[in-house]
Amino acid sequence: MIHRFFRFAVLFAGFLLTSFVAALPSQALEGAWQDLPNARARLLAIGDPMSGRLLAGLEIELDKNWKTYWRSPGDSGIPPTFDWSGASNIAQTRAQFPAPVRFTDEYGESVGYKKHVVFPIEIDLQRPGVPTNLELNVILGICREVCIPVSERFSLKIPPVFVATNSAKEILNSATASVPIVASVTERPQVSIVERAGTTALLTIRVPADLQIQDVFVEGPQTWFLGLPQKLQSSGGTNGSEWALALDGVPLGESPWGAAMRLTMVGPDQSFEQDFTLSKP
Repeated sequence: MIHRFFRFAVLFAGFLLTSFVAALPSQALEGAWQDLPNARARLLAIGDPMSGRLLAGLEIELDKNWKTYWRSPGDSGIPPTFDWSGASNIAQTRAQFPAPVRFTDEYGESVGYKKHVVFPIEIDLQRPGVPTNLELNVILGICREVCIPVSERFSLKIPPVFVATNSAKEILNSATASVPIVASVTERPQVSIVERAGTTALLTIRVPADLQIQDVFVEGPQTWFLGLPQKLQSSGGTNGSEWALALDGVPLGESPWGAAMRLTMVGPDQSFEQDFTLSKP
């Protein structure tokens, strides 16, 4: 009798545990869609709070022909900014940016995304295994012909234990795969500077053919206003591609030499990043 009771108690406890796990608010890890001007957006999250780390994502769906921007938006546009000051139990965040697309119109060239984008955000927790409140204030530029600056707040409560939904995992894993990776030593392009009499220096970038690169972007210090590299007509084929960028946009009186730069190379299947320093020729 006692044995049967013990066996029933174990089975009942297992039933309660299973029911508890099933009842965990996994749907809460896909935040509700919030309407924005000509777009909608939400927060997602996956991970194990007991490990002290989470992967969140800001997912944005844009109306037809509308776009939002990369961290370096080009001639026009508003780069996204992420403010986590209202969140709790967060020690550090690192926003990542999927490989962008170049847009050309009558207003110039800009860099960003159309239709759909997810910004993955790595999060380190202050205290593993306690409830976390993800509260994100974001500023976006959402544009067609005219840019609309959008400020919106998103919230997502993370319990100490949860079961992430499969759709959240698929969305965030796909977004992470679209982020450029660091180019290996053998994959790195050749970057050189050519001084030109009476005008600004010219930055040239020679990308190996093996990388199958479709576009190239260069970023400098935040106070610089660089244009976008242009592909040289003579480049391509088995010799790779060659790009050129005039170093306009450097603040007056400031030397470009020694500046920390970042090169992003976008390909159809994989994109790459490389940090480099501008060395005086």
